[in-house]
Amino acid sequence: MRPLLIQAFKDAVDQIGTEMVRMPITRWNESVFRFMYSQAVTKLQKDVKQFFECEKIDLVLRHESKGAFMEFKFYIHSPKYDALYGNVSGWKGYPSDKNVSEFNKCVKELRKRDTPPNILKLVALFYADPVRTNGRKYDGDYGDRSAIEHKLKLHRLASCGPFELPDGSDSCNARLYEVIT
Repeated sequence: MRPLLIQAFKDAVDQIGTEMVRMPITRWNESVFRFMYSQAVTKLQKDVKQFFECEKIDLVLRHESKGAFMEFKFYIHSPKYDALYGNVSGWKGYPSDKNVSEFNKCVKELRKRDTPPNILKLVALFYADPVRTNGRKYDGDYGDRSAIEHKLKLHRLASCGPFELPDGSDSCNARLYEVIT
C-alpha cells in the first residue's frame, strides 16, 4: 500500500500545481488538499475504502488487509479579509509557534494510536512562503534545514518542490512523512 500512497501524494501535488493556475492559493485549505489526495488515490486504485474525519483522523484508508491513518497540514501566508468591504485586515495564517505546536501534536497523536503493523501512520504537509519576505517562513520550521524529521522521528516518503506559483509570488513545498513508532 505504501507505493500507492506515495504515488497518490505526488499526483495530488502535481494536480494542485495545475489547479493553482486557475485558483489562487489563498482560496485553498487543508480540506482541498485532502480532496485532491483522495481523488488521486481513487484514480490509482478504485477499491481503496476512504473514511473522512474518522475518530479524529483526517483520512483513514483501507485496502484488503492494509490501511493508513493520515493527517493533512496545509500552511500558507493567508490574509484575513474584512467581510463588509473585502479589504485585507490582517493575517489569518502565517508561520508561528502555534503552527509548529499543532504539527507536533498531530504527530504525537498518530504515534500514540495503538495499531497493528499493517496500518501506516502518515502526515501529508504542504506549505507555501512568499518569495519576497524578510519575515518568518514555514520553510524555516519544516524545510530541509529545520531538523523536524529528526526531532519528531519522521521518515520522509516523498518530497515535491520547491516550485513557484504561476505568478511567482510564493514558493511551495510538500512532504509525505511516515510516523516512526
